[in-house]
Amino acid sequence: MARREALGRLALYGACVPVLAFLLLPSLVIVPMALTKGQMIQFPPIWISVHSFTDYLDDPQWLDSTVLSFQVSALAVAIGCVTGSAAAVALHGKRFPGKGLATGAIMAPIVVPLVVFALGGYLVFAQLHMVGGWVAIGLLHGMLVTPYVFISVQTSLLAALNPLLVRSARSLGAGRLSVLRHVVWPAIRPGVLAGALLGFAVSFDEVVVALFLQGPRTVTLPVRMFTAIQFELTPKVAASASLFLALSVVVLLAQAVVMRRRVAA
Repeated sequence: MARREALGRLALYGACVPVLAFLLLPSLVIVPMALTKGQMIQFPPIWISVHSFTDYLDDPQWLDSTVLSFQVSALAVAIGCVTGSAAAVALHGKRFPGKGLATGAIMAPIVVPLVVFALGGYLVFAQLHMVGGWVAIGLLHGMLVTPYVFISVQTSLLAALNPLLVRSARSLGAGRLSVLRHVVWPAIRPGVLAGALLGFAVSFDEVVVALFLQGPRTVTLPVRMFTAIQFELTPKVAASASLFLALSVVVLLAQAVVMRRRVAA
């Protein structure tokens, strides 16, 4: 039996390691490319140097784009957490005609092709004279973040919220706000945090919407990277990509901690 388990574990590792290598190697190659000593991106790199990171930190345009991306993502996460959580709580346990249609409308931003979504947003914000501002990008990104928070909070509600607790709280005289604060919020908090982390990564990495709504002073970091790849293939692109990679690792670690606390609770 022990030998059979060892062979099965070996077969599992043999199947998983090539798949993981296929998924991770293209991303991990970015780091040594960012450490090249040359002035152009190339692999293998010319020895080791951190000049691409110092150039990145000394360039005000790249730093401004980085700060702008964080601003846009923060606004998007705030919007997505409010709308996604409210929608999940409102639809939880309810049965009514059109519930599937309402759920489909909430999920639409991740189903509709991104170019169509960005074009529609551009036409709306052009009428409002908001194109070229970072708020417009954040608002549209908030729509993209909402489905991720909605799914995460729905999962938390199904796993942690006992409907009997809500009924008991109401029968004891608790108002809607008290029930929301003391019963619903503890149940959905892990889902909100997990959805916020995932939504932040989605917003920070988004290019198409930002391309449609950008202005001279509102160029997000992914858009600047996209432009630099077209016109100047310098190691600063690899340095900023390494920042994306580090951010993704931080988000995954934070999400793992949130999931572990949810299981422990």
